[in-house]
Amino acid sequence: MSKKIFSAQDWENVPSEIQQAYTPSIALIYNKVEDDVESVVREIERRAIDIAPHYKDWVELGFALVDGLGENGREYYHRISRFYPTYQREKTDKQYTHCLHSKGQGITIRSFFHLANQAGISLAPFSKEHLSILPNIQNGKTGKWIKSEEELPVFPECVFEHLPPFLNEVVNNSISVDDRDTILIGAIVCLSVCFHNVCGVYDERIVYPNLYLFVVADAGMGKGALTLCRELVAPINRNLHELSKRMEQEYKEAMSAYIKGKKTDEMTMPTEPPMRMLVIPANSSASSFLKILGDNDGIGLLFESEGDTLSQTLKSDYGNYSDVLRKAFHHELVSLSRRKDREYCEVANPRVSVALAGTPEQVRRLIPDAENGLMSRFCFYIIRFKRGIRNVFATSDVSQSKNAMFKLLGDKFCHLHENFVRQGNYSFSLPSDLQEHFIEYLSRVNEECCDEVDNKMQGVVRRMGLIAYRIMMVLTAVRHLDNVIHKSSSDETVQLVCHKFDYSIAMSICDTLLYHAVFIYQNLSGNQSKRFNTASQETGVYARRNTLYN
Repeated sequence: MSKKIFSAQDWENVPSEIQQAYTPSIALIYNKVEDDVESVVREIERRAIDIAPHYKDWVELGFALVDGLGENGREYYHRISRFYPTYQREKTDKQYTHCLHSKGQGITIRSFFHLANQAGISLAPFSKEHLSILPNIQNGKTGKWIKSEEELPVFPECVFEHLPPFLNEVVNNSISVDDRDTILIGAIVCLSVCFHNVCGVYDERIVYPNLYLFVVADAGMGKGALTLCRELVAPINRNLHELSKRMEQEYKEAMSAYIKGKKTDEMTMPTEPPMRMLVIPANSSASSFLKILGDNDGIGLLFESEGDTLSQTLKSDYGNYSDVLRKAFHHELVSLSRRKDREYCEVANPRVSVALAGTPEQVRRLIPDAENGLMSRFCFYIIRFKRGIRNVFATSDVSQSKNAMFKLLGDKFCHLHENFVRQGNYSFSLPSDLQEHFIEYLSRVNEECCDEVDNKMQGVVRRMGLIAYRIMMVLTAVRHLDNVIHKSSSDETVQLVCHKFDYSIAMSICDTLLYHAVFIYQNLSGNQSKRFNTASQETGVYARRNTLYN
């Protein structure tokens, strides 16, 4: 009995006039996949090799087999996984079931062959006769990284299984998958500015955890969840404001005493106190922005829930500090000189984080084209269009509102952070085995993206590597919050070593973010025929189809 094929035109009761061009059946392309996999797995078994020694590889292997074989890949997953020293059939079975039920990971069967090849299994004996799906990835269908908006992946479940305790509390306040993703990456970025006493060495340079984020969605699609993340650092910002007020009051009193007594006493004019704050307004002028940074040892969070605010500021004569943001990303010295006002500002070691939310058009106003250096410095997370209205009366208790919950979390983080800072400086490092995996992964992804998109993607991939490293720094620091030994202060640098959980989480997050970055890059390059968020522009049958399948 043949299955009835769903026809959008029939559902709409509109006769289809579209003549479909002949395309080969997908079965003709994939009919030898299982034979290909069987051949490689036999070689793995003959040599007793563990091709997925790291957790992230193991998860990716499951998704790869699901992509190529569906349920038929389960036994292959067991046959391959059993060479891991602590293999458990029940746990492996559970993971494969999870892979089957997850959608939008973007991992294809090609990843299985890559892992095998990376482990030393030569594909040469099979390449001509068996490995029929080893790809011409330029056809746009078998390509891994180029996705339409509705195909863009969300963070995989493995990201949320071993989060640091504090971040686990944060994401437990989410109400949907997109909401959870936005809150997680938003929290990581907002907290990154607070760990200014943590540094590591990446590409032979000292780097800090600071990150840039742009959450992209049409109006009313949930990007407002990012504003909740601001509450996590609000108490620290408030404490700095109160400190500024006290210092300003002391300055005024000292200045008043100076004015009254300068004719008779040899008094020194008081110095104007710094303007202390953590969250910097996005509508600040360039000179004001640098002055605030200078007053705060180069530390600041540029937070704005409306992307237009920053993009308009960057376009104005007094606020064009796009180059400042580009340099600050790498902690390079930033300076500004204005001849008219004889003004000069300089910040030697900027540690700036940026969290923005806006519509697709606001992205283009901020970053006009893919050649703009800001493009590769930002993490982009695109919230896909989904039709529907959620229950807005889920709670009427003010104390149970998201605002109240995040204020409590902000107070908790402020307390934990005080103890963390009191310990002094921290040095972050990655174990050697994870370093090797990191380089292998980044090299592979770079080749894939350059092949599928163009060579300019290399800049995006390279900076995504730095972003991944910084996310590891934040996760490691947050995990350490609960382990801080309560002591007054120390001149010794505390060593922070990245845990394998935090490494896997960071790599999985960045794997997803790279899909979103490719999508943004394609649009800014003019390589997409439709603008961002095409689903929101669809009407009639196509909008209904989107509702059905999302």
